[in-house]
Amino acid sequence: MSIRIISIDEGSIAEELGIQPGDELLKMSGEPVHDELDVKFHMPGELVELELMMQGEHTILEVEKEHAEEIGFVVEPMRMNACGNDCVFCFVDQNPEGLRKALYFRDGDYRFSHLYGNYNTMTNVGPQALERIVRQRLMPQYVSVHSTVLEVREKLMRLRKDDHIMDKLRYLAENDIWMHTQVVLCPGINDGAGLLKTIEDIYSLGPVVHTMAIVPVGLTSHRAGLSDLRQVDKAYAREMIALVFNLQKRFRAERGTNWLYLSDEFFLVAELEPPPEEWYDGYPQLENGVGMVRDFIEETRREVETLKVARPLSLPRRLTLATATLASGFMKQHIGPILRQIPNLDVDIEVVTNQLYGPDVTVTGLLSGGSFQKHFTHLPATDLLLLPPNVLNEEDVFLDDETPLGLRKKLGDRPMAIFHGTWEEVLFYLDHPEAEAFDTKEIHLPILTA
Repeated sequence: MSIRIISIDEGSIAEELGIQPGDELLKMSGEPVHDELDVKFHMPGELVELELMMQGEHTILEVEKEHAEEIGFVVEPMRMNACGNDCVFCFVDQNPEGLRKALYFRDGDYRFSHLYGNYNTMTNVGPQALERIVRQRLMPQYVSVHSTVLEVREKLMRLRKDDHIMDKLRYLAENDIWMHTQVVLCPGINDGAGLLKTIEDIYSLGPVVHTMAIVPVGLTSHRAGLSDLRQVDKAYAREMIALVFNLQKRFRAERGTNWLYLSDEFFLVAELEPPPEEWYDGYPQLENGVGMVRDFIEETRREVETLKVARPLSLPRRLTLATATLASGFMKQHIGPILRQIPNLDVDIEVVTNQLYGPDVTVTGLLSGGSFQKHFTHLPATDLLLLPPNVLNEEDVFLDDETPLGLRKKLGDRPMAIFHGTWEEVLFYLDHPEAEAFDTKEIHLPILTA
């Protein structure tokens, strides 16, 4: 077992030792290294032994350094392990043909859960991996529980045998590994009494499980040959909200937080006002869509309270905000009116239909470049078209591989931005569209991304 070194930091210990890109790292301090997490774990210390293949020769080096000092090499990135399940609701199975390869990969890797907050089911996590999580303190872990009832798990996740989820989580809890958990709720499958048991089972593991979130199943128009599943509708969402609110009374009394949370979709589908900020206890599952609506509303309100006095626009300007169907209600009810308090600013809210996954997919983050293109092609340009940030991946491309630059060109080079900054930056551009630092032709706006 070895991993390849891909780069050396200039002026580093590794450079002084003659380590080069292409050399292979075998062990650190006598322990085999399998990935960058092992390197990170063994790096601290004043004496670190490296066993390598350097330019084809087996070499052992003893490195003396400051305890927290880095040796200065970078190893090849980890390859993500595939999920061990075949869940009936898996979004990968609902992708249309022709997308990039990565969108058809079912990921389920506890290492990436620790690094990036990816949810994993723990199905393919065996005793050695559990021991490693504890030994290297790979936390928090983000766990998709879905259900603790074996019969439900077999139906929902198509398990071939008991994966002993509670035994695994109990082991992590007993060893003080922090966890956040979630349930993807499929009406008629893992709700009702089974959901209540799942909640109680996970809650019983103690405060080391920081939170549990319930998110509704997402269904696209590309489900030919797949299991028949139900969407969460308005009546169902309202029933779930009432159930969770009731459970939270006990959890808050016992632990001081709500512990159990509903994702924003429930409130949007139910056509109810999202709870106040304090309900979210600091937004511990914000990246899972729990509290994004409330956080956006309150951040916008706080910023505009200052801006409407400190930075009124010098001339009338029109701002167009693009959103999806699900978010359109709160955008029209809250965000538009708040922004219109700024003198000389008019705001349009444009609701974009999903052309890639179908009109039943109403969340903003799954809007493709083609969806925006079709919607705005025949609409007149305004002073700035602002798109939401979650429509791009980490490489700054849409789901259909369109880029912001490519989309803007197809829309006639109209002023367009991806909102990554603050409303103050938006107002600055609207007031100074000619400023060199904000040249939209080169995507130099802080709120724009290439």
